[in-house]
Amino acid sequence: MNVAVEAENISKSLGTNLIINKLSFSIPEHSITLIKGKNGVGKSLTLKMIANLMAPNNGKISVYHSLSYAPDMFPQNIKLTVQAFLSYMNKLNANNHNNIDKMSFYLDLLNLAHFQNKPLHQLSKGSLQKVNIIQCLLTDAKIIILDEPFSGLDYDSEKRLIDHLKVLSKTKTIILTAHDHNIENSTVTHTLNLDDHSFNRITTTEALKLITIPNHKSLHPDIQNLIQSVNSDENNRLMIKVYQSQSNAVIQKLINDNFDIIEVKDI
Repeated sequence: MNVAVEAENISKSLGTNLIINKLSFSIPEHSITLIKGKNGVGKSLTLKMIANLMAPNNGKISVYHSLSYAPDMFPQNIKLTVQAFLSYMNKLNANNHNNIDKMSFYLDLLNLAHFQNKPLHQLSKGSLQKVNIIQCLLTDAKIIILDEPFSGLDYDSEKRLIDHLKVLSKTKTIILTAHDHNIENSTVTHTLNLDDHSFNRITTTEALKLITIPNHKSLHPDIQNLIQSVNSDENNRLMIKVYQSQSNAVIQKLINDNFDIIEVKDI
């Protein structure tokens, strides 16, 4: 497996306080890595060093792809509207000029479309966090760094974001911190524990279902965000693999989009 980010014996001090001491890890491509540990152990600091916003005092960090970063604190005094700010950030991405469809997709995904004409400085903490996440995801970067992305999000938006990160991890590398470690069992593929410098692969035990439908039109993005994979069989039918916990939602969306459900089975 190819490596996206690699750290070799990095150490970092703030003033005279040694926060991180001789930390090494290798984060594989196409993974979701949760950086966890006690308060003050250096989780955000590690993300900032990966993002090259801070340099380690000793050791070396190698980042092998382009990256995008969403900090845990987003400026609250920006006078631009949500749409104007995101349009500006979108244009900064050389490969993504004027991609209005992508911006609209993320506004809808995080239930923010009705706020797009509102100035950022008038938004709540949760809505401002959504803008923070969107400006990060709009880029074409191969590595996405999210510092406490779920802080302040409503349940529905958090669930939508988690499902979308799973989809993104098929082509991108996601590195994040989160106080809610419940995502560890349902979302992340690896954990970096700064308490003991351990790096572990997480194996999900959640059951999967296979949903078979006719292959006569494209799947809506809302469905694509919930599925793990989709393939065609020898009869040119679509075989959709989905976690059992998501299967009812996927089936309902397929029915709403006028798909016939040929078969649903456990795998």
